[in-house]
Amino acid sequence: MPILIDCVKIILGPHFEVKLTPSALESGASQREQIISLIEGSAFAIVVLDGLRPNVVFELGLIYGKNKPLLLFREAEAIVDIQGLYSKPPAELRVSSPAVNLDTQLSDIKDINYALWKRFDLEGTLNLVWLEYSKKREVIPGYVEIKEPSLCK
Repeated sequence: MPILIDCVKIILGPHFEVKLTPSALESGASQREQIISLIEGSAFAIVVLDGLRPNVVFELGLIYGKNKPLLLFREAEAIVDIQGLYSKPPAELRVSSPAVNLDTQLSDIKDINYALWKRFDLEGTLNLVWLEYSKKREVIPGYVEIKEPSLCK
């Protein structure tokens, strides 16, 4: 995800304070309460489905519950991170990780459109972040018009 995060910072960073979880969280305080506070205080949220991890799905639910505008990205090669469900996967675990499929794995939101993102496409990612942000001009409080990016200029 580093390319996507860098592109978000390039496109949106000059206009919005970009905060990432968990790095924006303070030690010694409730993680859940801080995440809720970050979501409540945000103009909009960005969620990246790159492994369908339970914590990301939880945050996605909070974002919907708080009615925040959302930029939703699904990594083109995303698989369900089954190994990540274990602190130490059992040696006998021989389950292959299926591709992320919102229609079946998150069927309650299968009608929500997402942007398909390719993790190794820098220029495509830069343009995709800009395009998805631009589509939200009517729903993002404090929306700022941002010039279309180009790596060639």
